Amino acid sequence: MKTITTYLYIILLIAAISSCKKDSAGGSASTKVVSYTEEITAVGSGRVVESYDVNYDAQDRITSVQSTTRPGHRMVYQYSSENSFTYDKIEDNKIKVHHIYFVNNLSLIDSTWHYENKSDPNYTNDTLSERFFYNEDKKLVKQKQYLNSYLLPPVLYNTVNYQYDLKGTLTKELDGEGETSYSYETDQENTVQLEPFYFPYNKQLPSHTYTMRHGTTTQVIHGYAFDDHKRVKTDTATSNDGRVTIITIRNYTYER
Repeated sequence: MKTITTYLYIILLIAAISSCKKDSAGGSASTKVVSYTEEITAVGSGRVVESYDVNYDAQDRITSVQSTTRPGHRMVYQYSSENSFTYDKIEDNKIKVHHIYFVNNLSLIDSTWHYENKSDPNYTNDTLSERFFYNEDKKLVKQKQYLNSYLLPPVLYNTVNYQYDLKGTLTKELDGEGETSYSYETDQENTVQLEPFYFPYNKQLPSHTYTMRHGTTTQVIHGYAFDDHKRVKTDTATSNDGRVTIITIRNYTYER
């Protein structure tokens, strides 16, 4: 995980599949999504369709997102205490990556350790760790990323800084490789989040994303469609290099 909020386009895909505690108008608790279908179409490159089941614990925390299209593929969260939990990405019933998350007194992610599967042919015997810093408004303002080895002390290899406007909306991310900027033409909001609520996320939906790497800027224009609960059901992302990607979430079922 390079950053929590890098490429909001991807976070939108994850967030759009789960019901939140309140809708965008601040109404009563909505129903929980227990299954859905995700379709990703990259114009000129192909189409992928996959269906999932979503499971929760007694506290309404997500415990797993399981693919019904590809049995043995799932994401699993386990909550062992009030200040830590784990996340496993599982493919073909084998753990691909394992994360341990630690939670601070703001009920936000304080730090994480990332482990690779030792049976993976690309396994490097190293781990990654990250530390997160917030301002008085509980906005993520800095993330430090470390490479850890069994033989050497942790090495800081990247720092990500986050900037916000006066309304508290994310406008820019800067790291050692470049920067990503966001602009917003409307007040469209992302009213849902699939990940556990400990993760910070940007509620405002960007209309444009600008990513600068190695002197080249890539612009992505987003167009959204919403369902009758004001949840994003389609994000059409058009890049200035001609690529068009359409993400559609459909076939929702709910626990009432």
